Amino acid sequence: MIIELVYIALAELIKQKTAPLTYLEELTGLPRDLLIDLLKSLPIKFSEGQAIVADVADLLLACWKRGLDPVELALKAKWRDFEVLCAKALAEYGFETLTNVRLRRGGRLFEIDVVAFNYPRILAVECKRWARLRLSDLKTAAKHQRQKCETLAWGLTSTYFLRGFIEGWDKAKIIPVLVNLHEGYVKIFEGVALVPLYKLEQFLNELPPYEDELFSVYLPLSS
Repeated sequence: MIIELVYIALAELIKQKTAPLTYLEELTGLPRDLLIDLLKSLPIKFSEGQAIVADVADLLLACWKRGLDPVELALKAKWRDFEVLCAKALAEYGFETLTNVRLRRGGRLFEIDVVAFNYPRILAVECKRWARLRLSDLKTAAKHQRQKCETLAWGLTSTYFLRGFIEGWDKAKIIPVLVNLHEGYVKIFEGVALVPLYKLEQFLNELPPYEDELFSVYLPLSS
């Protein structure tokens, strides 16, 4: 019962970022001292009768590490910066990340939600909030993500900003990934991995065995 009340308080903080403790007490029915005790291990600041969240993605990631459901919290709060949460999760596993990367090539603008670097792999990640997987949507998304990998390979050698992230590398392997907010299983569709957020750690740990099944763009580089 108490955990459900904690979810209510956290969802409100994710949505508003700041809330009076008196309001959270009324919302949950929990006494202030207990409420603070339950939340104090999370990145929430308490000041002048307010609970304050500086970074929503950090809060969601901390909830995830403590066994709370970040997907449920994000959906309850209608929090939309899924890309930021995904980037922070990848950073936890040793990747250097960029969000909202835009590249223009051949008269087209390509946008990649997250680019994650961990030698020799580079993940081109698209973040999806699909509740249901339609085959037509999945087929289109896989095709676009493969195109984005090819454009990213071009950008890594022709764009000064991106070149800095692979300085000293002698090679790179660019892999497309679709990360879905909702639960499910890791699937590979037309060479593109579809990974539920909950399975991201599992996917990263098991990436080498998956690689033979995945589309990738190999990029030789001079070290």
